[in-house]
Amino acid sequence: MHYRSSLGALLLIGFLAPLTSCSNNPELNAITIDPATLTASDSPGLYTDFIAIGSYTSPGHTPITKDITDQVLWSSANPQIVSINSSTGVATVTGEGTGILAIYASAPGFHGDVVGSAAFTVVIPTSASRGAITSLLITQDSKAAVPANSTVQFTAMGRTADGSLVKLEGQPKWTSTDSEIASIDEANGMASTLGEGRSTIVAVYTNPDGTKAVGATHLYVATKY
Repeated sequence: MHYRSSLGALLLIGFLAPLTSCSNNPELNAITIDPATLTASDSPGLYTDFIAIGSYTSPGHTPITKDITDQVLWSSANPQIVSINSSTGVATVTGEGTGILAIYASAPGFHGDVVGSAAFTVVIPTSASRGAITSLLITQDSKAAVPANSTVQFTAMGRTADGSLVKLEGQPKWTSTDSEIASIDEANGMASTLGEGRSTIVAVYTNPDGTKAVGATHLYVATKY
């Protein structure tokens, strides 16, 4: 009887162990900032939205990514040249100088703070780059929450430093910040919804002179209306 009881306890422990492992919350182990590099003119008030993408892992599970832009602490290595809102990730050129600086996003991880960084270069524009695109206006064919297992088309228009909207000469590169909510074709902006929640859709456009313009919007996916 004692043997049978011990065997039953071992079997129960063996059955519960995988369940316990799967129930572990995934841990943040890396932060990626999008865009990772950015070059802008020294025009005062020029701003861009940085996005923080967290990478999470859990034993026995596929790594996942999530948009954690509003969950990290943002900072600028040189706020005299580029300031950044510590909560939203919106960085603004001050017009007080030029140079290369780092933008940081940090959040607590299992073994301490996890930090991601991006390179922000501020330059004096040349005559060839004065008409460059400085930000993107993103639109989508459905503004309301859409169900899972559907598609949403995103498009982008360029905005110059004086606020004018212009047609882009080529396609931007599209990314989705939450791989469990939606994926997106990086070349044409067609998103496929996967699960309920919110993902940030990011577009990065490269001007002919090598400078980049960024735009972002949210995609909401609902399984029930």
